[in-house]
Amino acid sequence: MPETTFAQRLEIALDGEKPGTFAKRSGIGDSTIRKYLQGTIPLVDKAAELASALNVSLDWLAAEKGPMRSGDQPPQYVAFQETGLPLGFVPVPKIEIRPSAGAGTLDLYEESEPDIFAFREEWLRRIGVSPKFARLMVAKGDSMRETINDGDLMIVDVSIREFIDEAIYVLVYGGLVRLKRLQMLRNGLLLLKSDNPRYETEEVPLAEQPELIIGGRVRWAGGSI
Repeated sequence: MPETTFAQRLEIALDGEKPGTFAKRSGIGDSTIRKYLQGTIPLVDKAAELASALNVSLDWLAAEKGPMRSGDQPPQYVAFQETGLPLGFVPVPKIEIRPSAGAGTLDLYEESEPDIFAFREEWLRRIGVSPKFARLMVAKGDSMRETINDGDLMIVDVSIREFIDEAIYVLVYGGLVRLKRLQMLRNGLLLLKSDNPRYETEEVPLAEQPELIIGGRVRWAGGSI
């Protein structure tokens, strides 16, 4: 049996390239690629098309047989963990953030998913998140398009629960869960900015900032943020 999932091998083959960029280059639909990254298994003809565009072996991509590319040595794993994951991979829980009934708080709900989402520990640390605090979330809405699109998978560092520097955060404000780029001005005014120009920048004055609850900082969504 393969020791990694198709989605994990596709992620490895992309080697940091954003799904949208690869979609334009390969002619394969962006939404189709994202479905494969979320666990959908392609038919043989589509897998062959992916392998050709990624310059990897179809046998390796489809079933982890043989080397990844011609001339490569087959991957060898020294040991496996009790979870069944190869050494060096860690599971990342998929969660949902919801505002809670209490003022100034929020709840993190771990979703029950049949698929195991696993990432290389070294890669998680390279994008700036400790595996202990890495959580997988699904983006909703189009306020951050094209940086992050509706339905994109995101890796969020939930250890960051306050504004540190300008970045994209998952937050709760006004009773709603939002995905925004935060910026602090010299006068202490906090700006909630959208990468989609259709949305106006919101201002959060000092008096209202205790009502804004940060759930985590987005570290990755199809590419480093």
